[in-house]
Amino acid sequence: MKLSHTLASAVFALASSTALADGVPVSEVSVAADITAIGDESAAQFWSSIAADLENAILAGVLDQVDDEGVRISVRLEEVALANAFERNFDLDESVLVGQVNITDENNNANFNSYELSVSLSGVTAVDETGDPLLFENVESERAYETLIAAFADGVVARLD
Repeated sequence: MKLSHTLASAVFALASSTALADGVPVSEVSVAADITAIGDESAAQFWSSIAADLENAILAGVLDQVDDEGVRISVRLEEVALANAFERNFDLDESVLVGQVNITDENNNANFNSYELSVSLSGVTAVDETGDPLLFENVESERAYETLIAAFADGVVARLD
């Protein structure tokens, strides 16, 4: 999806995305997840907007780097990890978001990068509205979802440097 058509929706994660990359222009961000591959209907429904949410979170982290000649970021999320996180009710040790990230640049092949990124709740520090640390044993699944999305987006943006 071209940035010019999606920048308005990128505000979703601006507050939660703290790591901003310097200098690497970005022309496009796309995220894919085959939600139909998740066998559990409740899990599939829960994750139904993850591609759009993660795309918007990444866009929020690169707002100041938009350029038609920039790199393309594409992410392919692993459906098995999504299903497992939901089935385990976002258990601290087993809630993980895994995806293949590809960075391509039609103008400069040196800007190519490809890696698997994995974030888990056990490696993330999150705070509530008052600034107090959240204990993930007591956190709602929606908050765990938002935390995983923000951590994954921050990981992608941080590796653009």
